[in-house]
Amino acid sequence: MKFQFAKAVGLNTDRHATQIIVTPDGENDIFIGLLDLTSEDAFTKGRQILSDLSDAYIEKPEVEIRAGEKLKEIFDKALENLKAQEFSIILAVVTGKALYIIGQGEILCFLRRLDKISTLECPSGQIVSGFLQEGDRIFFATKNLTDYLGEGLDTSLELPREKWEEEIGASITADVSSMEDGVVDKDSSGRAGLIIDVEGDKPEVFTPVTEDIVSEETRKIKIPSIPPLPPLRGKITLAVAALLIVLVILGAGIKYKNTKDKEREDLFNNFLQQVQNDTKEAENLKTLNPEESLVKFRSALENVEKALEIKPKDQKALDLKNQIEENIGGKRVDDTNFSEFLDLELIKKGFKANYLSLSVGKLLSFNPDDGTLIIVDLAKKSQEILAGKDKLGEGKFASINGTSVFVYSSDKGVLRIDVGNEESSQSAKSDKEWKEIADITGFAGNFYLLDKGANQIWKYLVTSTGYSDKRKYLVDGVKADFTNALRMQIESSVYILKGSGEILRFTRGESDHFSIGGLDKGLNSPKSFYTSSEVENLYILDSGNSRLIVVSKTGAFKASYGGDKFASATDLVVDEEEKKLYLLERSKIWEMELK
Repeated sequence: MKFQFAKAVGLNTDRHATQIIVTPDGENDIFIGLLDLTSEDAFTKGRQILSDLSDAYIEKPEVEIRAGEKLKEIFDKALENLKAQEFSIILAVVTGKALYIIGQGEILCFLRRLDKISTLECPSGQIVSGFLQEGDRIFFATKNLTDYLGEGLDTSLELPREKWEEEIGASITADVSSMEDGVVDKDSSGRAGLIIDVEGDKPEVFTPVTEDIVSEETRKIKIPSIPPLPPLRGKITLAVAALLIVLVILGAGIKYKNTKDKEREDLFNNFLQQVQNDTKEAENLKTLNPEESLVKFRSALENVEKALEIKPKDQKALDLKNQIEENIGGKRVDDTNFSEFLDLELIKKGFKANYLSLSVGKLLSFNPDDGTLIIVDLAKKSQEILAGKDKLGEGKFASINGTSVFVYSSDKGVLRIDVGNEESSQSAKSDKEWKEIADITGFAGNFYLLDKGANQIWKYLVTSTGYSDKRKYLVDGVKADFTNALRMQIESSVYILKGSGEILRFTRGESDHFSIGGLDKGLNSPKSFYTSSEVENLYILDSGNSRLIVVSKTGAFKASYGGDKFASATDLVVDEEEKKLYLLERSKIWEMELK
């Protein structure tokens, strides 16, 4: 069987966001998630949670477990992550012809089979399951989307997949244009829906998954019996009538699309006009009333972000956002105090490192010149040599993730060093498709190679016996230019720092726009940067300007620190919980307090 997808997501707000994730793991093994979340920074939190759940599904367990049992485990993990939040969630797995669903809250599921649409009842926290067949259409939707569609729900599910995605997506985005002051409320924000079309095999009777596949507590989907279609008569007359109907529908569809496009354009222009009005008022108030000026600038920033949700690449809106962020600004510390944290030559004479890596309180330092890895326990303030050239060969880059240290070696491929017993093993052999590896990063037990020669990121997944063969992280059709790429960092997204100061971001293998706003001057010869799933911000070592830049993961300027060490340092890591930054200057690691 083959599965085709279409999704539509309306405007989100700072406190209310709805997101959809679809992750294929092989042709007929697919993980699906739809999360409607109300909380502070709902969009970022929701994206991180769905990404973690997807990674948990992809990861291969030590012992094979049934799809339904695995889905239940992931659902329980989701509930743990969402404690004390207001949310609705539905998770599903398609494996072969079987569909498994589990959810909680107000997300609905429908099945269209032949000429009948049925609601699939999904009691909170219970798995429902059944077999799919060719021609089926599954529809997941937030309740506010089904309320919005109303009596038009059935009609909308008859639309071709591409037309559904285009028209519903435009409609739920444009609908907020009628709201007073353009404010998006919870009932209108975060409308979202996902369609799954089943293609492939001949139709068969929909039957529940048998007990040898799903455990006893698994609830079965109950589908009403569908009467056979009556035989066709007057085929020629029907054909002509059908053609006329298609022409009428096509004309109506084009008119509907044009109307929705205009509504969407009007909404965008309304937001942009409000941004310009607020910005002008804020500029006039700068001297007379700085506090009110800041309020106006922040209002302008909120509206320009809403405009960018409609047109993410509009240059005028992006320029306005940068202008506003420059005026809002952030804290600036000109004279940063550094204290010596560790002299690496006390561990090994002549040691001069180029790279740092940090994970769960363990600080890794690597000297590619002599292949020495040094690990430091920040809590115990103890250090030791983990490996040398005899193990690592021509090691170039290293990264720590949990109890695993991954080293890219030009002659040995990728090696994994166990932090506990210091044993090494080969995780990936040298590959002829590798062109020019520029960095390695461990994340969620997996490791990733930045190949700037191939303009690709190679992903290797942990398995019960080691690691999978390489996979392309970037999806087909995504074009990336990794010329002059320096470093790679990963949280729920992948970030690439280039020597020009440009930072590229990719999410689920797709290009994800990223720009930095609010800087008084551009980056100059950056050496490295740092972010992770354990920190809230992104830290850039702006060596040419002798400063550290701190921005949010969406690129908003938050702080800058000046100091001579930022010019000579080669790498950095950050422990936000302890408010510490560690800066590598060849043989010494310096410590700095974050304010």
